Amino acid sequence: MEEKSNNFLTRTITIIIGVFLAFLTIFWKGFPFFIIVIIIALLGLKELYSIAHKRGYRPSYILASMLTLYFIVITVYDIHCFNYYIENIIITFIIIITFIFQLFKKDYSKILAELSITIFGSIYLGYLLSFILKIKDLPNGNYYLISLLIITWVNDTGAYIIGTKFGKNKIFPKISPKKTIEGSIGGIIFSIAGTFALKNWLNINFNELLSLGLIIAIIAQMGDLFESALKRGSGIKDSGTLIPGHGGILDSLDSLIFTAPVFYYCIIFLLD
Repeated sequence: MEEKSNNFLTRTITIIIGVFLAFLTIFWKGFPFFIIVIIIALLGLKELYSIAHKRGYRPSYILASMLTLYFIVITVYDIHCFNYYIENIIITFIIIITFIFQLFKKDYSKILAELSITIFGSIYLGYLLSFILKIKDLPNGNYYLISLLIITWVNDTGAYIIGTKFGKNKIFPKISPKKTIEGSIGGIIFSIAGTFALKNWLNINFNELLSLGLIIAIIAQMGDLFESALKRGSGIKDSGTLIPGHGGILDSLDSLIFTAPVFYYCIIFLLD
């Protein structure tokens, strides 16, 4: 019991510090926020490939990093500095180089799997995470981005609190034995409550707030379960130890990776 209390305290302190740092970097005028996204993406990519190593796969971190950087940099300079012709040239050459590098491997039996992991990692941590920058670029984007972070994090907190206290019915026992239906419902309730608490920032009506909170909560939990499935397949508990009380970068951002693009398109739809 004491261990659970200490873990909850550590998780809570980490989230509070995370929110503070998010406020600091997001609202810091002139600060190149995309640098933070790049660092997070590359650290997450490193963790993801460590998971792959557990199963004997050796995807190319360098080539995946190039693809990840492409997705993020293109988002930053989207249309303003590059045109689609140049973008297509860049991505085409990166993909061809990725394929050519496979010729220099010692073991060709895993080329297909390792190439798939290389491309998957860049999509997972480059393309999907780049939506954070798209959200920030919206009108009042700073407030939207902070709202997304809070809604996603309170879902995690609510699921943890309710699941720990009242959880009995397993939701996906083969993937994550500790996750329960009760915890899932708790996460949804916390997310909806958080969404309504941020109504002045989101500036949408009652039904839209309710729908947004529900959608983000469900997608957040799917993102969490997806990353749990990756870890379960490799027989590990945490993706890393970088974030106190949460594990690694992937353990902390698994929900956000899924919710960022969904939140972006929800807001785009609501703004029309």
